[in-house]
Amino acid sequence: MAYTVKEVAALSGVSVRTLHFYDESGLLKPAYCGANGYRYYEEAQLLELQQILFYRELGFELKEIRRVLSRGDFEKIAALEAHRTALEGHVSRTRALIETIDKTIDHLKGVKRMQSEEMFAGFRVEAGKARFDEDVKLGGEPNDCKVSGRDTAGALCVFEFTGRGGGPLHAHRGEDEWIYVLDGEVEFEIAGRRSWARAGESVFVPRGVAHSWFSVSGRAVKILDVYQPAGKIEAFFREVGKYTVIHEEMKFEEFRRLFEEHGMELAGPPPVGEWKVEEDGTMVRLG
Repeated sequence: MAYTVKEVAALSGVSVRTLHFYDESGLLKPAYCGANGYRYYEEAQLLELQQILFYRELGFELKEIRRVLSRGDFEKIAALEAHRTALEGHVSRTRALIETIDKTIDHLKGVKRMQSEEMFAGFRVEAGKARFDEDVKLGGEPNDCKVSGRDTAGALCVFEFTGRGGGPLHAHRGEDEWIYVLDGEVEFEIAGRRSWARAGESVFVPRGVAHSWFSVSGRAVKILDVYQPAGKIEAFFREVGKYTVIHEEMKFEEFRRLFEEHGMELAGPPPVGEWKVEEDGTMVRLG
């Protein structure tokens, strides 16, 4: 069955103007256009529109959605399962906040006294957990968001990362970064110079400065990573977390563009080892 653009707008709640924009930008093309110039959509396009709306609900920008949907390995069922997991996390958090609100109302009305620690139950992030219960892993290593840009109106975001390295050399165009070592010993490369930091020590990296780090022992360390302002860091980690070994699954130009689209410049390989870029764009990690 085919639907006109007006019918799709009525079904989905997306305006006709927005559907026209999606077509013109290449995000969602109709199944075909009739002799009268009308756009017609079939089930495949409705399912794709549903995906777009899910990603929008989860905070993705349109250019990010376009890139995800255009990937040759995109699987609708896997994407839906991922959406369900993310939304369940949002539901759990919303329920916790509603419960805190109800307890506060009862406390203020004198119905039932509220314990002090209960006032912040919906805002607390437990050990080993992430804000909004969003489970993001970078190369299989946990990167838990503790304070989201959504909490601070974009002023900053904070992550607790447990892993062996900070990825390739890169520079943030618009964010300063502060790294506090919670456990282990870390070697940094910042603006071409090496330095070390142990548990209890920290390093500040101004915006525009190429940097990365790695565990001195080769074992996982734990760091607190703060970005100010929040920028697009959360969206970047969310995207990287979709890959098991990203440099093996993404061509170099795609990898470089991923950094570019999230406000960063890819400045070189990780401080340990080298990368070789094959003629077809495949990245090979050496050493």
